[in-house]
Amino acid sequence: MTDPRARDVSELAGIGFKAALLVFTAGQSLISETSATPWFILSVLIYLCTNLLFYILRKEKLRPAIAALSIGVTMFAIQDYPLMYLLLPVHLWELSAIAYGNQRAVSFLLMLIPLAMLPRQLMLLYLFVAAVTWIYFSVLQRYGRSLREQRSELERMRGELERLHVKLQENDEFLRQTEYTLKLEERNRMSQHIHDHIGHAMTSALIQMEAAKRLIANDPDKTSLLLDNAIHISKEGIESIRIELKRMKPPTEQMGVNRMKLFIDEFAAKHPIRTAFSYEGNIDFITPIHWRIIQENTKEALTNTMKYAMASSVSIHVQVLPTLIKATIKDNGQGQTKVVKGIGIVGMEERTAAVGGKIIVDGSRGFSVTTLIPYTP
Repeated sequence: MTDPRARDVSELAGIGFKAALLVFTAGQSLISETSATPWFILSVLIYLCTNLLFYILRKEKLRPAIAALSIGVTMFAIQDYPLMYLLLPVHLWELSAIAYGNQRAVSFLLMLIPLAMLPRQLMLLYLFVAAVTWIYFSVLQRYGRSLREQRSELERMRGELERLHVKLQENDEFLRQTEYTLKLEERNRMSQHIHDHIGHAMTSALIQMEAAKRLIANDPDKTSLLLDNAIHISKEGIESIRIELKRMKPPTEQMGVNRMKLFIDEFAAKHPIRTAFSYEGNIDFITPIHWRIIQENTKEALTNTMKYAMASSVSIHVQVLPTLIKATIKDNGQGQTKVVKGIGIVGMEERTAAVGGKIIVDGSRGFSVTTLIPYTP
């Protein structure tokens, strides 16, 4: 199927070339013959009409007939104005393109046929016009084919993008359903654990305390034993609750790393920049307030990268040194010889200074922002 955009561009270029060639040929004919007869004017008008009709009508079956009609009109005008021969190459190219497609060699040979009928003084000029026409429409044909291929590739990529978008939506829905299912399973497990272990322990302790209440006046020794058992069972139940809650609550350092990973993944999904996140050292020393400062500074640095750096990749590295927490955000963009501190950098400095840290900005190789935060091991 022919791409309408490529076809429109090719047709506009063809019309422009024909118009320029007609103006040149008619002008040279009038100069050489010194007068324009009514038949010549009529021939030019009919020629213009047939060529406009060639592009107005979209039915491919009619185009060979219209091209042949243009050739016939040109041959009629040639009788009084031989220079009109110069209009033939473009129409012979059109007939060849309709009949043989992209066979440019065949087109050129077909354009040489009128040489047998030409006066000797016009042969060189005709050859020149034929060569220019062949080169012009060959380039135009190649451009049209390239444009169609690009258009086809664009349509394919658009279809692939739509397919991936649908698949991503399905994956998001699947992830939501999976997350909901996991939460239900965890709630069910917790409920079962409380019922089987903690519930039974509390029930047993309650029974023994009720029994001790009834025996407190008649059998103090038995009462004391029952209360001791109840206290022991209650302590075990409380310890079981504490262990379960501790198991459920993620470590502070894991929450900080996961939040950073989630934030960076969201940034990478929305922007065409490769991102990499890494960390080293004992991240247990990074407190929640430190993580918040690092993440806020990272967000500001990534925003500046998107606005000004023209970078293709950015890396975030968090390192825990003996007395310092070091977080570096570095891109491979154009950098800056002289760094001008804007509102973003000033905000990072103020935020970091609140915990006794500082910011180092370097624009010599790409652009990097380093956050240094002191801590006590």
